[in-house]
Amino acid sequence: MNKNILVTGSEGSLMQYVIPVLQEQNYNVIGVDNFARYGTIERERNYEFIKGDLTDKNFVDNIMKRIDGVVQAAALIYGVGGFHKYPADILSKDIVLHQNILWSMIKNNIKKIAYISSSMVYERSNNHPCKEEDAFEAKIPNTDYGLSKLTGERLCIAFAKQFNINYTIWRPFNIITPHEKGEDEQGISHVFADFIKQLIVEKKNPLPIFGDGEQIRCFSWIEDVANVIGKNSFNKITNNKTYNVGNPEPITMKELANLIYQGKDELKFITTKSFKDDVKIRIPDISKAQKELNFNPTIKVKEAVKICLEKAINTV
Repeated sequence: MNKNILVTGSEGSLMQYVIPVLQEQNYNVIGVDNFARYGTIERERNYEFIKGDLTDKNFVDNIMKRIDGVVQAAALIYGVGGFHKYPADILSKDIVLHQNILWSMIKNNIKKIAYISSSMVYERSNNHPCKEEDAFEAKIPNTDYGLSKLTGERLCIAFAKQFNINYTIWRPFNIITPHEKGEDEQGISHVFADFIKQLIVEKKNPLPIFGDGEQIRCFSWIEDVANVIGKNSFNKITNNKTYNVGNPEPITMKELANLIYQGKDELKFITTKSFKDDVKIRIPDISKAQKELNFNPTIKVKEAVKICLEKAINTV
């Protein structure tokens, strides 16, 4: 009999790519989401879907009764502006829903959870590229989103120690997807989606940016991240381990903007806001995933931007 895998946050972009990979591994997928970010999404689904709020302990206990493993991706996810606009929601709700899942795992004798963390756990690391062990050696993250993810990791580790369950922690670095759209308020979406909206749809020049635009990030194509998560979350080799997954190709925000820009005149920039805790540089060391899981990014940032641009231009 195929095992039942609960995928939380199933209707988000990343899990929509992870789910087919899990199904290819002959898992039955049961998705759960509360549509907190964008409202109800109507789509054809070839997996069972349950709408509900994971901060409700009784709801969690009820849906976990027939589950064999969990991919825990449910979280309030925003761009840098959203991190600062909704800190209480992010920190409190994300921790509550995560611990509800873990306690219900113990109650229902579920032995494996794959936790989708974030590169934001490295906010205050001084090591570049960041190795997995650096997160717990650095100062705690400044943002409540980064802290919520670090706490989520520690909860997985604590439950593993006390209750003998297994976990895999995935730390994606700046996922880029053609499906995310920029929102009206700058920084609620991720930066590449904001830039595409402002440069391609609204044709802004100068382009509004946060800070000086010299922040360095590494953008990871969504399918590369989804494939390694879907194929290896329930592989015993990943038990009780943490992996950076991303494309270690650094690019500044201004360089990213110029990749997207389609105008003839020189692109100019205007700073609209600066955050004291805005990370200046974040680059992953992916050698562990490369060695143990044969993970290698297939799509470079220029190609990823090109794919996103083609979709945006065709829908303008």
